[in-house]
This record gives sequence, structure tokens and C-alpha cells, in this order.
Amino acid sequence: MYSRTLTEPPSRIVCNGKPVFGAFSHPPKKLDISDVRNPYSAIKMPRFISKLRIRADISLVFSSDEFTGIITLFDVKYFCFSEVVIWEKTTGKKYAYRYVFGFRRLVSKNLDKGRSFTFKKNRYIRVSWDRDKKKVSLVFTMKGDNARPSFSADLRLDMSGDRAAEWFAVTPAPIKRRCSATYYCAAPFKGSIINHNTGVVSKNPDENICFFDIRRIFTKFRTWEMFITGTGHYEGKQLVLRLASTNHDATENDRYNDNALFLDNDITLLPPVTITCPFGVDGKWIIQDTENMIDLYFTPLSDHRRVSSIFILTADYHTVYGTFEGDLQTKSGDMLHLKDFPGIAQKQYLRM
Repeated sequence: MYSRTLTEPPSRIVCNGKPVFGAFSHPPKKLDISDVRNPYSAIKMPRFISKLRIRADISLVFSSDEFTGIITLFDVKYFCFSEVVIWEKTTGKKYAYRYVFGFRRLVSKNLDKGRSFTFKKNRYIRVSWDRDKKKVSLVFTMKGDNARPSFSADLRLDMSGDRAAEWFAVTPAPIKRRCSATYYCAAPFKGSIINHNTGVVSKNPDENICFFDIRRIFTKFRTWEMFITGTGHYEGKQLVLRLASTNHDATENDRYNDNALFLDNDITLLPPVTITCPFGVDGKWIIQDTENMIDLYFTPLSDHRRVSSIFILTADYHTVYGTFEGDLQTKSGDMLHLKDFPGIAQKQYLRM
């Protein structure tokens, strides 16, 4: 049976110009990969050029009794954007809010204590974290218009409880000269999400789940990525699923990948997966591995697509809300049978 274990992290991600690969039980103090020596060529090149190819992003997927959604902060130094996409579970209505700006470091490197924020009169997002206090906070205010209502939220993740878990991964991207470093945590949250036009408020703490990740990666000129995030409850336990398939995946992806299953505070590191959309993005997605631990179908309910072309950046990506059906196996051999399990899938193409 496939298995990987979490180990103690190094003090730094990069030592003597080389990344330290592995799956770790908690993150180091800084999410900094800029010291990697010659990430794109064996020939020495100026460090400031390679640093321009580092992409950073923050993602939060949240789920409550009334709403589910995703917040994304994206930073490639010369171009940044933030986006909030929210679905009402009862009506299936989708609302998306976006803010584009440039020439600013958006994602903090400090993993012990930091914050990242975007500010505009009608688009405000702040994500902050303090690992000593075991807290993550998300605040956003999205002003509506004729087509969209106004939304606001104040969410506080508690990382000290028995339903919270975290881990940290450093993987080749895809060769060992380059790397991707990502911090993951899953936890219940307290607080509220408010639709100001209808007055609908989500407050039930027993149903609230959030999945939070921060990533830095040396990117290719062209990038394609597919991410799967499931958040819900299974037999009274909090279940969070995270799977990915990208062209940055490590060559030795059996040893190094970012796939994991959170069942309360118990983490199962999963094998690499193949994610396909044989019937198109709006049809069923098939998610399988070669270890018989993952056999899932994802059925889309609502697709949010964005196509952008700004400066040298071109982006075409889908953010899809839907449900999972199929089987998952934990590291202890228990089989989980999912049916109508909620989640969000992302299919992205970036050229930069």
C-alpha cells in the first residue's frame, strides 16, 4: 500500500543553493525559495532575473451551511490580482468579484506571522495568520452593483482544535534544480458571511470548514494546472480533500506531490493522480490514481470562467463548483464512500 510520512522540516527551504525536498509536519519560518542557484540553467545567471519567475499565491476555500466559495490572491511581482467567487448553496447562484493591479509584493514570505491584503474602495481582502496563536483570519468586503449583491465576511480559523491540521511540502518543479513550496492547513472557522442585499447570514459553526494554502513556485513560461478541493463532513468528522495535477509536477511524483486527505486532524498523504475531463469542463471529471486509493467523479454544477490578457500575461481558467462521488482510502486502509460531497475544481492555463 502506498505511503509517505511527515518529517520535521529544515530550518530553511534552500540550503547551499539547493532546495530541501520532502513532506513536513509544519512549515519553516519563511516561505522563501529565491536562494535557489541557477533554477533555469546550469549557466550562472543574475539572481534578479530568476526571481522574476517566482510566482506566489494564496488560496482559501470556505464552506458553510449557506455559502461555498474561494478567495485567490495571485502575485508575479509585475502583475497581481485578487478574486472572490461565492456560490449560494440553496439557489446555486454564483457571484464573482475581481481586482487587478501591478508592481507590488502581495504574498508575505513570513509563515510564522504575516498578512496579505488588497485594498480598494469596493474590493477589500485581508488574510492574516499567526502560528504562535494558532489563528488564521480572513476579512473581505465586496461592494455590489446592478448584477451582484454586496458581500462581506469575517472568518477566524482556529488551528488549536482537534479538527485542525497542517503540513508543508517542498517538491521539484518538475526537475530538482527548481522547486515548489506550499503550506497547507484545514480547520473549522467561526464568524459570518453576509449577503447584504438579501440579508442571508451564514453563522452555524458546526458546518464551517476552510482550507488555506500559501505557495511559491518557479514557473514555466506556459503553465497548466488542475486542482481539486473537497470540503465537508463524513460520518461526523471534518473531511478536506486536496488533489492536483500540473505540468510542474515532479518527475518522481510518487515521492513528491501535494495530494492529501484531512480527516479531522489526521492527514493521509496520497499518491499522484490523473485528472481528466473527457466530456469537457461542464461534464464529469474523472480523478484516479494507480494505487487504488482514489477513484472519484466530479460533477460540475456551476462554472466560473475568466480569460485575461494583460501585458505579457495570458490567463484562461475555470473555477467550478460541484459534487464528488466515489471512493477514497485512508493510510489506515479505511475506505471512504463519498456521495454528493461538495467541492471546488480549478482548471488553469497561464502564459507569462
